[in-house]
Amino acid sequence: MKLAIGSTRDSKVEAAKEAWEIFSKKVELAPSGETYFVSFDVPTSSPNMPLAAEEVMQGAQDRADRLMLQLKKEKAEADFYIGLESGFNVVDARGARRQVFLESWAYVSDGHRGYFGHGGGIYVPPAISSQVMDRGIELGIVIDRFSQQNDVRSAQGTWGILTRDILNRQHSFVIALIAAFAPFYNTEAYSS
Repeated sequence: MKLAIGSTRDSKVEAAKEAWEIFSKKVELAPSGETYFVSFDVPTSSPNMPLAAEEVMQGAQDRADRLMLQLKKEKAEADFYIGLESGFNVVDARGARRQVFLESWAYVSDGHRGYFGHGGGIYVPPAISSQVMDRGIELGIVIDRFSQQNDVRSAQGTWGILTRDILNRQHSFVIALIAAFAPFYNTEAYSS
């Protein structure tokens, strides 16, 4: 079994491995042999910081689709193509102030069918979100300044800072991946 991941970031690659390990203990997607994970740096057409769930979802699907095309050009294939993306989802609830959530999405395709999974969202305080949205500063820079740490993005991510490391960036992608793989490993529920 070969799983191709459209990112070389550790949190995304490790999330794919962890998600696979969790659900493969309960279901059999790889009938025999080992599972191989390969990762590729795949660009996306989504904005640097998506500001709506639809943009985050499109970014995840775009990564998986571009990865599949890239591998087919190289005459290589995988059993599953994985795209992961995170970004803001801005919600203007009726009568309430703007609320911004950091969300993680996964898109998994077997080359014929593809499904999304959502890893949940965490409220981002205005001290962080306004710098990104109103001043155009990259979230990685903002969260480093906010936390007074370096390269938070490659470690626990904004999730880790906001939850005091109860949840981290990798966890958010694990949940999204388990959800995106569900139609593949729970075919009875999704067959109708």
